[in-house]
Amino acid sequence: MTDPSVDRNSSAKNHDNIEDAVVVDETPTDVGTSSTPTTSAPLVEPSAAATPPVTAEPVVEYEPAIVAETEPDTDATTTTESGEPRVVYLTAPTPPKVSGNRGFGVFIALAATLVFAIIFAIAVVIFNAAQSGRVDLAFVQAPTFSVPILFFLLGAIVIALIVNRAGWAAHVFASLIVGLIVYFGTIGVLLLINGVIQSTPEQAQLLFTLALIDPRVIAGGLIAREVSLWTGALVAKRGRKVTDRNRESRAKWEAELAAKSADRH
Repeated sequence: MTDPSVDRNSSAKNHDNIEDAVVVDETPTDVGTSSTPTTSAPLVEPSAAATPPVTAEPVVEYEPAIVAETEPDTDATTTTESGEPRVVYLTAPTPPKVSGNRGFGVFIALAATLVFAIIFAIAVVIFNAAQSGRVDLAFVQAPTFSVPILFFLLGAIVIALIVNRAGWAAHVFASLIVGLIVYFGTIGVLLLINGVIQSTPEQAQLLFTLALIDPRVIAGGLIAREVSLWTGALVAKRGRKVTDRNRESRAKWEAELAAKSADRH
């Protein structure tokens, strides 16, 4: 008959061994798997069991959309039916071209030269007839007739290019300049033709004095002044018309530009 105490001790030891066998899993793990021991039931803490699991929500980043700010009443931007901005290029009115009066002035200068030549020829014929008592047209080949005409043509063209659209007062002053150009230019050329450079000072002074008081030279200067004065009146008259047309064209262009600017705004 066995001792009951011995049996109780042995059963208690066996019970401890069974508990140890349940808790510790001695099953070898395969190579390459996790080394964490597996248990028969997961150990869950009470606080963790009461709280529902928290899942990580993906974070979505929103980029700010770039919206083209357009004004509905800008100069060059309009909006289509779909709402998208559309660039419209507008052509500004071309500024009017400023018209000049130089071409007409040169034409009048050529015509005035012809008038000057005719009047000057009549004056020379009268002077020669008064001296000799007969009419002689041989003077047309002399330098005293051709030189004043050339200087008048040169002075009239230069004045026409400078004065342009100026008024009557400018042509009055310009006619004096043309007369002086004809007078002193003719004297200078005649002195050179007569060999003033090779003359003595006394002879040069005498030639210069005779040229200054030559009736044909004086008549050339006076006639040049008068012809330039009255033909300049025609140039001044047309110059006023050209100026008025330029002013009207400029005003019309500015009004059209202002109207288009008002329509855009």
